[in-house]
Amino acid sequence: MKAPVEIRSGSDASLGYVQYGNGPIRVLVMHDWLGDHSSYDGVMPWLDSLAFTYVFVDLRGYGQSIELAGEFTIEEIAADCLLLADQLGWTRFHIVGHSMTGMITQRIAADAPSRISSAIAVCPVSAAGNRLSPEARAFFASTIEDDDALRRLFRFVTGGRLSDGWADRKVRQNRDTVAPGCRERYLEMLVTANFVDDVRGLETPYLVIVGDKDPGIDSEAMERTFLAWHPNAELHVIPNCGHYPMQECPPYFATVIESFLKRKAI
Repeated sequence: MKAPVEIRSGSDASLGYVQYGNGPIRVLVMHDWLGDHSSYDGVMPWLDSLAFTYVFVDLRGYGQSIELAGEFTIEEIAADCLLLADQLGWTRFHIVGHSMTGMITQRIAADAPSRISSAIAVCPVSAAGNRLSPEARAFFASTIEDDDALRRLFRFVTGGRLSDGWADRKVRQNRDTVAPGCRERYLEMLVTANFVDDVRGLETPYLVIVGDKDPGIDSEAMERTFLAWHPNAELHVIPNCGHYPMQECPPYFATVIESFLKRKAI
């Protein structure tokens, strides 16, 4: 039997989202800088919809929240996500963040530690931010409007292993589901973030996932950041995988996250 899917558009009072499943374990899932909730479409069929309720949220400027204006800051994202949890009636829940929103899992866990059962950070940027060189910053900014630059970025973060068709589809997804105006602001957030002192020693159970073919975020970087700061963190390296494990190996990714979530369910 196909699991129920519910779609809610954003409003002035709430972020939009897609809900999958109706189980007792509640999980709020956040997307990366380059795409909306649909980055997780490929993993949905492999998720346990009887054990879990997944809410795939769209941040301001993305997907179901594409029309929402805002400050586009770390604090705003965390507050928006906690407000959404309130509106869903979730007192306690798990959080998942990918790439840009890896740091948001840390912000939410620091802001509301009693509400977070566990956190999963997938190929994450940390609370220390991503200090890009001027040249790298200029390249990342160019992807906001330049399709060829964006295509090169998608190929780079997956180690050049995936097809041209996959990269082309990722470009189309970005152009269709992301407001260009928000991406520059979120990029500024990424390169200036630094709230490490707020997250050191957080006892929230953490699963940190990286792909062994991700050229920008590797296990050594995770040892220096998430695993150094969070005493209850563990690392899982996915073989033959780049920056998008939810798309590159969806059944395996689902197995990894749900095994952890079931162990940490309260």
